[in-house]
Amino acid sequence: MSNYLRLKKMLYVVSLAAVSIVLALIEIPWFPPFSFLKIDFSEVAILVALLVLGNKETIMVVLLRTIARRLFRGFEPADLVGEMMAMFASFSIIFAFNIVKKMLRDKSKPLMYEVAIDHKKTMLKEYIVYTAVISIVLTIVLTTLNFFVATPLFLTLPPIALSESGRVHFWAFTFIEDSFYTFNSYLTFVLTAYIPFNLVKGSVVTIVFLMLKPKIKYLEL
Repeated sequence: MSNYLRLKKMLYVVSLAAVSIVLALIEIPWFPPFSFLKIDFSEVAILVALLVLGNKETIMVVLLRTIARRLFRGFEPADLVGEMMAMFASFSIIFAFNIVKKMLRDKSKPLMYEVAIDHKKTMLKEYIVYTAVISIVLTIVLTTLNFFVATPLFLTLPPIALSESGRVHFWAFTFIEDSFYTFNSYLTFVLTAYIPFNLVKGSVVTIVFLMLKPKIKYLEL
């Protein structure tokens, strides 16, 4: 690989990480009583990175975004939990994107290496498969992580700290024993909070990306 291509790839990595950070500032609050959840469009930049750069460089975009956000916003424990979930959301989308490519038998290379001569429009099938798979994978991964790890951590860290003993709980079952939640009420809370939210977020982010996808191919890469 030439030095020019390496430099070009690094510039794209830095640029897309910066775009992802900026897009994360555009937040749409979810419905009460779960308004602590917010839809943002930072994952659109991750999907663009997959299209343009490929898997390896997209992981670099995610890691660079994570480090940069923490350097600017600080290292408060509750914020670190949110950042961890944002990172896993991006990894889930990377995984889902690759599943879709296999399902659609799409053998195209990242645009950095090969730009198709025929600029095809995004087909309805592509919209359906991309949206369904990305939304479902995102929902399964994040709901599972929230149930077992993220929500107990978040709710037992300042400033919320719902644990009766004041302990930080790193997984669900000790938290349930040490809070006003029963297993059923905690499960209901997690499922009603995160499943609809992640299905909608995954769908919105994917549709925005697919609307941009045909135009990205016209850019000079």
